[in-house]
Amino acid sequence: MDDLQLWLVTIKAWYRKDKPNNITSLSSIIATTPTALFTASKLNNPATHQHTHHDHQQEEALAYWLDGCQKICHFHSQQQPQLAFTYIQLPYAKLQALVCDPQQSATTKRWGLKKLDTIIVTLLEFCQCQQHSQLQSWQQQSRDLIDLHVIFMAAQQHLNLKY
Repeated sequence: MDDLQLWLVTIKAWYRKDKPNNITSLSSIIATTPTALFTASKLNNPATHQHTHHDHQQEEALAYWLDGCQKICHFHSQQQPQLAFTYIQLPYAKLQALVCDPQQSATTKRWGLKKLDTIIVTLLEFCQCQQHSQLQSWQQQSRDLIDLHVIFMAAQQHLNLKY
């Protein structure tokens, strides 16, 4: 069992235990995410069953990882908004890197592009909800996020609109 498989078993176990208040444990799992989750398979032959299995496993692990980051963000959103914000910025940045990796499969890139569009909305909604503290700072953050997202997607030839 490789690191990614072991990590996937671990995060699935966290979900099965259904302990939504055990964010410390989830944070540890997210913090120990193997780098293999964000890199393309070493098996470069797309015709092999193993490559397809790796893609499916990677996409499943990415979905758990993204949901875990969102759960941590939600947990910290009221008491520690800056910490919460980093837990939604993290997946945005990691997925940008994943999408730009020329070794990633087209399926994984498509999934990543769709999720980037979803995450940018989450980031903007988060900024809007922070009206009670440093309003101007959060409004500027929203504008910056929009501008940077448009630039990034334009560099991807707007592939997110084709899927």
